[in-house]
Amino acid sequence: MDSPLETIVPLQFKRKKGRLLLGRAHDVTIIEAVARAMHWSALLDSGAYKSVADIAQAEDVMPTTVGRMLRLARLAPDIVEQLMAGCQPRRLTLLWLMRNDIPALWPVQRQMVEQFR
Repeated sequence: MDSPLETIVPLQFKRKKGRLLLGRAHDVTIIEAVARAMHWSALLDSGAYKSVADIAQAEDVMPTTVGRMLRLARLAPDIVEQLMAGCQPRRLTLLWLMRNDIPALWPVQRQMVEQFR
């Protein structure tokens, strides 16, 4: 019997131009970054870490990297679902998400994502 904390999702990994893809269009780098951002956000919310600098030190990354990645934790749930399903626009990359501000309002985020289609 599976543990209630365990989720198994059958996936196929493929490599395309140096990027690891899941199935046909899953961008593993974005999925991992969103998961990490949500984890770090939860650590900050719970008080396990007091600041971005504390997380950066624990993870051995630059505080600016943590700050930029934390933006991903603000993505609208339906956008996260698109990423998980591999339905995001192909031109939407982690590099773009890291270098550009993500609007706080979900409708504006949806417009931002649609500009890549």
